[in-house]
Amino acid sequence: MKTLWATFLIAVFCGSASALPKVAVFPFQPLMDSTYDVWGDQVKVLNYQLALQSFIVSDLTRSTDVEVVKIDDLAFNVEAALEKAKVVEADFAVIGTFAELPTAIRGDAQLVDVSLGKVPRGYQTSSTAGRWEDLSYVARDLADQLLGLISSSSSTTAESISRLIIEGNRLDLGYGPSSDARLIVEVNSPAPKVSLSSGATLRRCSIRDRSNSERTDGGPICYSGDVPSGEQTIQIEQRGYYGHKDDLSLAPGKVYRLIVELQPMNFQGDKGR
Repeated sequence: MKTLWATFLIAVFCGSASALPKVAVFPFQPLMDSTYDVWGDQVKVLNYQLALQSFIVSDLTRSTDVEVVKIDDLAFNVEAALEKAKVVEADFAVIGTFAELPTAIRGDAQLVDVSLGKVPRGYQTSSTAGRWEDLSYVARDLADQLLGLISSSSSTTAESISRLIIEGNRLDLGYGPSSDARLIVEVNSPAPKVSLSSGATLRRCSIRDRSNSERTDGGPICYSGDVPSGEQTIQIEQRGYYGHKDDLSLAPGKVYRLIVELQPMNFQGDKGR
């Protein structure tokens, strides 16, 4: 049966998730007044809020490893940043604050991982300078730290390769009648986290699920399950590897095998600088 069905395997998708991670940068919130009271008159000063955001956008854009989009609206919390970042299809969002302290100017930034819906632990950066004239150095320092966090994130959607193969009908392959599709996912990393936008759960593959695998030596990690037919998104994360994201179109009553090759991250050197 394996040999017979192997002749009917049809690769319906082949490609790489090589799009650069997109970073949405929001205006930083000032922890100070935007004007000074001089002899009773409100005197405007440089818009440090806009300047800091612009400097960070400029410094991030110097990197060849990210795509940057500037957001004009202020995000007062992580939830607001997530909502707006999703509209522009960003993978990460940068929010932060700046303040004038008695002896220093300080900027603080947080990197929101959109796929996780939060700021992961350790995804905060800060930088200080002695005067406002050095605000550009604060911005560059923050940008460098943010790039380091992005390059080490398991949610970075770059450098992965996938193939979606249709194996045949559920009934013919012994899976029983159903309007659902059967999805088998093979991943070359040791403990990937696989999630589907439909909320369907995949479990370790059975012997039947592995029967048409291209590798017979135990090969990659294999997960499988019945999933709703139609359009849905699959996301695969693994610490130490670049993540993977695919939009799938699955026909009812069919069996599919998605083969994903994640690329390990390179922690050597300063990426793209």
